[in-house]
Amino acid sequence: MFIRKLFKIGDKAKWLTLELLIVFIGVYLAFLFQSYAEDKKIDKEKEKVLVGLKLELEEFRTSFERFADYQEEKVKEWDSLFEAREVAAYYGWRYIEPQYNFKIIEYALNQKGTDIVSFELYSSLSSLYSEIKKLEHAERLMTELGMEYNLIPGDLDPKKGEGAILAAENRFHFFKFKGFARDRTGMLRRVQGASSSIIELINLELGPERTKEVDTKFLERYVNGGIQLNFVKEVFDQYFPYYSDDDFEKMVEEIEERTGTSQTQ
Repeated sequence: MFIRKLFKIGDKAKWLTLELLIVFIGVYLAFLFQSYAEDKKIDKEKEKVLVGLKLELEEFRTSFERFADYQEEKVKEWDSLFEAREVAAYYGWRYIEPQYNFKIIEYALNQKGTDIVSFELYSSLSSLYSEIKKLEHAERLMTELGMEYNLIPGDLDPKKGEGAILAAENRFHFFKFKGFARDRTGMLRRVQGASSSIIELINLELGPERTKEVDTKFLERYVNGGIQLNFVKEVFDQYFPYYSDDDFEKMVEEIEERTGTSQTQ
């Protein structure tokens, strides 16, 4: 109907209308193409961020529980020593920063207000980031206290004079050191727990196939890290229980073929 009406008007008006229609269609198609390209760019960037986040968080999820268990046992040991009026050689405990890798977490937090990181993910990452910084602070304080340990010369009596002063300082510093070590235990567990929850969100966004690809990529770090495959299998069974033994073997075979390495149990 529009075309019939169009050909009833004068030639100039007809061709002007056609030109305007062509321009409108061209602009509209260009807008659609640009919007599509922008959406694809955002999707690609979002996947890159999610994959990077998952790899970082898997490090926390699969290692911090063991760190916390070990630290908890040491705190119990130190409490017993303190009650017996002894001081551990805590000067050997020190943490060289940066202790942990969380660059992708920081990158993701800088995407606030974009379509790359959802509000739910941003909120969870913010809480996690706060716990990581608290953990670093506790380890920094432990390091500082360790550096203040007084080595008491053999010719000084630790119960008299200068020796007693040095020993009292060590005991006081050791008391504070134990407290920060106890804080560290709790923070390690909170980071591990928060990482597990965030990984669940990421896995849902990535989907089963992409998740498995990233899990294989993470497994590669263990397989090629000089770690006994038996231990790798134990860790994998604990934190990736949804994969069967056959899945694990196939993933290891794929890693070996791609990297040219070989592992024996």
